[in-house]
Amino acid sequence: MKAETVTPEYVVLALLSCLVVLLPAWLPLLSFPAVLFAPFPLAVLGVKYSWRHAVSVFGVQCTILVLLQGLPALVLIHYYGVVPLVMAWALRRGCSMSRTIVESVSAPLVLSALFLAVYSLWVQQSPQALLLEYFAPALQMLQEYAKTLEQIPQASPSDNEAVQSQLPQLFLGFLPALTAINYLLTNIINYLFVRRYCQYGPEPTTLDPPDVALWRTSDYLVWVFLASGIGLLLPSGFLQQLSLNVFIVTLVIYCLQGVAIALFWGRRLPLPTSVRWLAGVLLLLFAGPPCIVLCIVAGLFDQWVDFRRQRHKSTES
Repeated sequence: MKAETVTPEYVVLALLSCLVVLLPAWLPLLSFPAVLFAPFPLAVLGVKYSWRHAVSVFGVQCTILVLLQGLPALVLIHYYGVVPLVMAWALRRGCSMSRTIVESVSAPLVLSALFLAVYSLWVQQSPQALLLEYFAPALQMLQEYAKTLEQIPQASPSDNEAVQSQLPQLFLGFLPALTAINYLLTNIINYLFVRRYCQYGPEPTTLDPPDVALWRTSDYLVWVFLASGIGLLLPSGFLQQLSLNVFIVTLVIYCLQGVAIALFWGRRLPLPTSVRWLAGVLLLLFAGPPCIVLCIVAGLFDQWVDFRRQRHKSTES
């Protein structure tokens, strides 16, 4: 039974939910942590309290965003409101970690596409033009970075001009994968914090898996990975771009599974927890790319090698 009364915990979480919306406008220096952990307080509200309480806070968030940035800011509601509410709904139903993340990523992506289509018809502009206008600051940063290539002796002026002219189209081509990865990583971070908070609270929540180090993707994902790889060889430019976006997202998912494998075996090192975390951070700083490749390979081949012996244990039980 979810709490129906207003408690001090509810007041604090509700204030935090509204504060993460206001901080980027008031204190730009704190915008990154505020945006990164924005779904956390509302997701906890959705898990521990009735929907009436969570939806009322969601309505206040919508009002604040519209007053600060106008109607176009409603696209942010997918992250500030839809993601935590979908995550809370999945946790309340006892869904697995994989299903919770999939639902919390799919819902805002679908709603963002619908919002973009409707807003495009309303203002009578193409979706591409609206996206380029919305991401103009990011594109400007990329163009400034591309200009630094002119200082490299091996880069010819014609190559630099080609990069500058094709940069907007390249950005739009990879935008679906970038958006999905952004939701994927931020949702996993918030899921882990919500999971930790609810698991050790006064009313523990049943979680699947019981330990995040045991998390693994669906076996069917390998077919998506192979299909996207085959799609890269097709003659159609649209199918190639679509396959490339799917291929990149699957690589990130397998990398996360490799991180879970590394966490599983890292806990077994005869070292204090602080030393293990320090060693992991130093390893990423000095050997980041090889570690990422190793995690991707481990996550991909875990389906057959079973590095954590999960299938062996399930068979014995």
